[in-house]
Amino acid sequence: MYISCSAEQKIIEIPDEGEAVVAGYWSHELGLCSQSVLLKWKNGKISSLHPLGHLESGPNKTQCWDDYFLLPGWIDAHVHLALDSLDFYQCLENWTQPSLIEENMQRFLQRYLERGIVAIRDGGDLSGFSWKAKVMVTEGVWLGPRVISVHEAVNRAGMYGRFLGRGFKDILEWQGNERDFFDQGLDQLKVVVTGLIRFDEFQKVGSTQWTVEDLTKLVESAHGRGIPVMAHASGEEGISVAIAAGVDSIEHGYYMTTEQLELMREKGIAWVPTVAPIGNLLKYPTDRYSSHEIETLKRILEGHLVKIQQAYKLNVRIGVGTDAGAYQVPHAESLYDEMDWMIQAGIPSLEVCRMAIHENAQILGSPDLGRLDVGTPMNLLQLAEKNVFAKENN
Repeated sequence: MYISCSAEQKIIEIPDEGEAVVAGYWSHELGLCSQSVLLKWKNGKISSLHPLGHLESGPNKTQCWDDYFLLPGWIDAHVHLALDSLDFYQCLENWTQPSLIEENMQRFLQRYLERGIVAIRDGGDLSGFSWKAKVMVTEGVWLGPRVISVHEAVNRAGMYGRFLGRGFKDILEWQGNERDFFDQGLDQLKVVVTGLIRFDEFQKVGSTQWTVEDLTKLVESAHGRGIPVMAHASGEEGISVAIAAGVDSIEHGYYMTTEQLELMREKGIAWVPTVAPIGNLLKYPTDRYSSHEIETLKRILEGHLVKIQQAYKLNVRIGVGTDAGAYQVPHAESLYDEMDWMIQAGIPSLEVCRMAIHENAQILGSPDLGRLDVGTPMNLLQLAEKNVFAKENN
């Protein structure tokens, strides 16, 4: 039995039954408690949370965690375990050495827990590495956060996404393989709706891969099985297709418009804006990009942050996902970058915490995550820095 300690970047082994004094707690349901609390757990689950008076102290046998706040664990709503954030093409070559990729993934998974991240949603890979990681964690062979995996993505053959999925030449070929595709196992269906954004040309996005009619058929095939649909989409055309087809979440969503945000709010579609793949290129500069590309990245970032703030004000559902594995977006650490970008967009830090915990749990389709109450498993919680909510208390 363990609990993640993001404050110290480590995993703490704990007995199945015990008690500890913590400095306070926060959850979406209970709100913020900034006084010492006696935490008790039994059979690996919380049995009680009892605030202590100023003159009251915990029993002598308690563990002393009074330098920490107790929170539900963070969730990263968009990662790629099979990528290493260092060199995309070299990493794809390394896919021919499964043992190397599996070793990397085990290291990434442990790093997630050390940073207080108890669940991730993986955007898939053609070789099925992320699905294997999910199985190994579920069976207790590997230590790691819960993995929600799309297994592989659905993309058009010959267009962007070759490393994400096998590719289908049209909707008819998809329908001919639909049953086998779902039978291989997946938690969510990921559809690649557009290509990537360009760094050398502002507002330039790779081709839209599906019509509204075809994407609607893909969405209906998943929803008929009770499976949510996440759509990789950027640019006005591609995002409009995704919204019209009724997807459950739009991933990336660069060049989002106000009208699209309003439609998303009406339809309850979540947005996972993944700022880090753009912002981190500026935050951690290298000599990889030209001065022109850097200026384009700055324009993209500025516009993206404006739209995120607008989405928040319009009450659009916003998730926190990093696209970890992309260049300069390291696994686990980048969630803190992404949360910082959200704060820079003008969202209050406590709201960003809510998104990275409660909203992400809904996007993952795992409402048991993102909670702190009696019955919550201890390994779905984290011990965070005592001053994690200092800004809200000033």
